[in-house]
Amino acid sequence: MSQKGQKKTVVVGLGVSGRAVCELLLSRGAEVVATDLRDLSQFGGALDGIAGAGALLRLGGHRLEDFLSADRIIVSPGIPLDIEPLVRARSCGIEIIGELEWAWRQVSLPTVAVTGTNGKTTTTGLIGEIFKQAGRRAFVGGNIGTPLSRWLLGAQAADALVLEVSSFQLDTASTFRPDVGVLLNVTEDHLDRYASFEAYADSKFSLFSRQNKDDFAVINGADPICQRRAEQIRGRLLCFNSAGATANVRVCGTLLKLDVPGKAGMQISLEKTGLHGTHNLENTMAACLAAMCMGIGPRDIQAAVDSFEGFAHRVQWVGNWKGIDFYDDSKATNVGAVVKALEGFERPVLLLLGGRDKLGAYQPLLAPLAARGKGVFAFGEAGPKIYDCLRQTVDAGLYKDLPAAFGEAVRRAAPGDVILLSPACASFDQYAGYAQRGDHFKKLVSELRDF
Repeated sequence: MSQKGQKKTVVVGLGVSGRAVCELLLSRGAEVVATDLRDLSQFGGALDGIAGAGALLRLGGHRLEDFLSADRIIVSPGIPLDIEPLVRARSCGIEIIGELEWAWRQVSLPTVAVTGTNGKTTTTGLIGEIFKQAGRRAFVGGNIGTPLSRWLLGAQAADALVLEVSSFQLDTASTFRPDVGVLLNVTEDHLDRYASFEAYADSKFSLFSRQNKDDFAVINGADPICQRRAEQIRGRLLCFNSAGATANVRVCGTLLKLDVPGKAGMQISLEKTGLHGTHNLENTMAACLAAMCMGIGPRDIQAAVDSFEGFAHRVQWVGNWKGIDFYDDSKATNVGAVVKALEGFERPVLLLLGGRDKLGAYQPLLAPLAARGKGVFAFGEAGPKIYDCLRQTVDAGLYKDLPAAFGEAVRRAAPGDVILLSPACASFDQYAGYAQRGDHFKKLVSELRDF
């Protein structure tokens, strides 16, 4: 342990959030050991700031003695929690937490937290826009955009936190307790990280594990896992349901009708929304409920619903060429997201699938593909697995990469069709991230216009 009266903190993983928490710790007098499996040459100078501020860098591998001599260990979301140094440290009773957990302990503000397999970013962004329309200052970030630690370094004024929270962040949160917790859905994802689907669902539901009777828990009443586990919730349970069943927010034509006990009911029109598809309807319902729980009125919620257009790479229309519409849904890195994307189209869809497999099942795609799929174009590392799973039921082909799959889809498409990149896989076999993959798709579409 530290001999200087300062807490010795080991920060594991030096990506964006890891570097931010290092800076925050150093600014508050902590002794910091920063460790990463990558060597210095792979950071391109990104570590100069924390090294200059006094962090001890341990690169190219982890040293067990650093972990065992720590007062606490802060783990970045991408670090598996079963690596040997963490297992050994845990057995010695050393606290292991995440960047979000530690940063959240440093601030006392009302918190809205959004999690779920799909839709987190859109819902978080819409809630942030509602706060903006209401004239209430909110920090919007967490798992998207700016880490909470980075925001704390700047100390901008805020009335509330609106946080996107991943399952990995929840796994390392021991006190995190949002005033409003939102769980959008739970479908197969990250099974390369979790022992089972139930373990993954446990992680998602831990969002509510420390809430009390005064907190709000907003869940998807149409999601089977949410339905089955609703009894675990300790806070005030609120449901949204796009299927029209009884819930606290329901769809009535082009209106959302919201009813929360103890609050005046409201109606929100969907006529001007820029968010389309069943998945975005659910995102909007959840955001409106969360905002209502935070005391925001219908005028400001309506203004945000009318103006918010969503984010790139999430069923984003790219363009039209010879009557064919192209959509970039590169953020769809699991099968559940692809199912939702397919359900949003009524026209024939030529689907580009592939990347790095996340060990989920592809069979849930069969029903929506049977309804509207014109063809599947599988590519990348997971291409053979996808092809073998789907080819007996739908017209499928196997291609080495995205350009090859894209080219064949264009040759097969007819006016009125949709070509959709919705990969159901991680991007890391051939790209640095989903955004780079989506941008490549957009480039391929732009090159068509030169024909």
